[in-house]
Amino acid sequence: MITIVLSYYENGGMLDRHMMEWASYTPAVKAHLRAIIVDDGSQNDPAAGHIYDVGFPVECYRIKENLVWNIPGARNLGMHVAPDGWCLLTDIDHLLQKDDAEKLIAVLPSLKPGTFYWLAREWADGRGLPPHHNSYVLQRSLYWLVGGTDEDFSGWWGAGEGAFRANLSRVAKHVDLSDVYLTHYGRNDIPDASTREWGRRGSGYDWTTNPALRAKRVPYRPENPLRFEWERAV
Repeated sequence: MITIVLSYYENGGMLDRHMMEWASYTPAVKAHLRAIIVDDGSQNDPAAGHIYDVGFPVECYRIKENLVWNIPGARNLGMHVAPDGWCLLTDIDHLLQKDDAEKLIAVLPSLKPGTFYWLAREWADGRGLPPHHNSYVLQRSLYWLVGGTDEDFSGWWGAGEGAFRANLSRVAKHVDLSDVYLTHYGRNDIPDASTREWGRRGSGYDWTTNPALRAKRVPYRPENPLRFEWERAV
């Protein structure tokens, strides 16, 4: 069994694309899957309105507060409610297409505890991309062994992904699954494929402008995850 864990913020069109793809998976693949969607406080287009029966369990959780750039918190919540075992932790704009879902399920028995895996990646039009180093196939227990994602980074673009990756790399090795692809959608493909509401690199939300965050040095264990109220929506 593997759980797909996605965070969501006003990405209704992109979530529709996931749901359509998931519904197309074969029954043999669906038997090994579940999905968890974490809605990070959407005010206008909640994720719950896009959930329907795709043939395997899809759960939706909602963070009650509309916190800016709370990707660390959303990831922590998704991995908190995920069952023990393997997870595909990725971003909403990265889709596991039908053929790649079959490949992932086929290699699942060979995956090793204490190892995290990066998938190959391509654009929606088939152009190649480097692997996405913020998308992981890993066990839930390994995610929490390093304390999850540091919510000190919430409120800042960059999401603490570098710190998480460095902390994880101290205790586990990585392997590339070069035959299993994630398909990356840009806003030219689907207008709400990624967050549009707040600034990114070079803006006032860029974490590199925060001296306290820049001063953090790995390895360390993040503290106090889930610093918000949340509920199950579906």
